Amino acid sequence: MALRQEPLLRDTALVVRASRWLPTAIPLSRLVLVIIVAAFVLAMVWVQQTQTLVRLGGEIQRLERQLETVELERQQILAELAVHSDLSRVQRIAFTELGMREPRRPLFSRAQPLPPGVSFDLPLWAAPTQPLADHPWWEAITREISARISQLAE
Repeated sequence: MALRQEPLLRDTALVVRASRWLPTAIPLSRLVLVIIVAAFVLAMVWVQQTQTLVRLGGEIQRLERQLETVELERQQILAELAVHSDLSRVQRIAFTELGMREPRRPLFSRAQPLPPGVSFDLPLWAAPTQPLADHPWWEAITREISARISQLAE
């Protein structure tokens, strides 16, 4: 490798421009001022956060008292409901205020035997029903039209 004999020329203007961006020593008075301002800002943030916590704590206590009040009202309403739904009270109100009365003599009816296929084990909708004796006049017409449409479709 060959060594260069000529010294490298530097651009002095570039060095001067770059030195503007390099950090320089900060005066002590400015450093103290920055620290005081930063401490003041942090103290204000801390005070605001503390104030928010205190306000929210008071709101939580107010809501807890309101919840206790609502729970007490609920218990009172349930107690009143138990009193009002008492059978003797309902019977007394029915006889006195509403003018109801007990039946004079019991009425018994005779049950007919169940039709074949009907059982008490089945729900009412599952029990077979008797077909209508007389079909309405329009039912025959609709059945006939339905049968003809089915024949045409096939």
